[in-house]
Amino acid sequence: MDQPRLRAIAPRGAAAAACGLAAALVAALMAPAMPARAQAPAKGAATATAADERAWPSRPLRMIVASAPGGPSDLIARLVGPQLTDASGQPVVIDHRSGANGMIAGELTAKSEPDGHTFLLANAGFVINSVLYSKVPYDPIREFTPISLAVSVPNILVVHPGVQAKTVADLVALAKAKPGTLAVASAGSGSSGHLALALFQQLSGTEMIHVPFKGGGPALADVMGGQTQAIFSISVTSFPIIKAGRVRPLAVTSLKRLAAFPDLPTVSESGFKGYEVTGWFGFVAPVKTPRSVVQRLNAAVVQSVRMPELQERLGNQGAELIGSTPEAFGAYLKSEQAKWAKVIRQAGIKAD
Repeated sequence: MDQPRLRAIAPRGAAAAACGLAAALVAALMAPAMPARAQAPAKGAATATAADERAWPSRPLRMIVASAPGGPSDLIARLVGPQLTDASGQPVVIDHRSGANGMIAGELTAKSEPDGHTFLLANAGFVINSVLYSKVPYDPIREFTPISLAVSVPNILVVHPGVQAKTVADLVALAKAKPGTLAVASAGSGSSGHLALALFQQLSGTEMIHVPFKGGGPALADVMGGQTQAIFSISVTSFPIIKAGRVRPLAVTSLKRLAAFPDLPTVSESGFKGYEVTGWFGFVAPVKTPRSVVQRLNAAVVQSVRMPELQERLGNQGAELIGSTPEAFGAYLKSEQAKWAKVIRQAGIKAD
């Protein structure tokens, strides 16, 4: 299992006190794991008392991220973390738990105390694992409480500069001329990039090799290095390297062109009408987290994603900052699971 990577974000103006709290939490998290029965209350145990609910947050918040540092999830966590710290008045510890396509992070969150101090930054793979894998250690719908859909963001299909393709049509022709040879990286099985590839292959009649990584950062680095030839990468992480000329963009997976790249066509207008794939990032907490705490967490997340600085940083890169209600996010999770289950079954995709 990968070693957890932790980073504490202290409230502005309260750095000294917060750092002490964060350090204590980091030390606790890095301590050897105790047996499951001694580590957390059994399912069905009593949730936080009314006094605990009123006191929330009474200690640092733990944001579990299901990927390695450097990818889109890490970027979202680092941008939202300070805003969430300011909104809650408590430092936020970002706890990277990559591996098993996010299931390590998901299981850890599901088994955490449902008091609102631990939550997961989930992405598309969160609800898709139940279709991809025969054994998943949690149910993404029944064992979690939705907090808010924070960000929706398209992917950009990019290739290594050495690939002889400047358009989507060029890439399709290249893939058909050499079936099963083009290697396409992704942030992991069930990630938005993987699903974008699966749908693209279905519609284009091409056969490419899917190469999953433990996060978008390592996947994008592999394409830049030329070991893999292409990737459907989240726009907010691919923008800088596109501008630097490290990769060549072919198309965006949203139905509309991006304001930042008005000359970049959509996949839909490149011969595959109606093609649309968007990645998303949202927050969920363990089931049985008190409703009052969920509402306060939701308010903090909504306040965070609506900060002008976040709107400017991410909105200019094609992201839509949402900040939904818990109910709307819960409905969205169910619809995403149903939508992509159909694509996965038709493509015959299995991760194990």
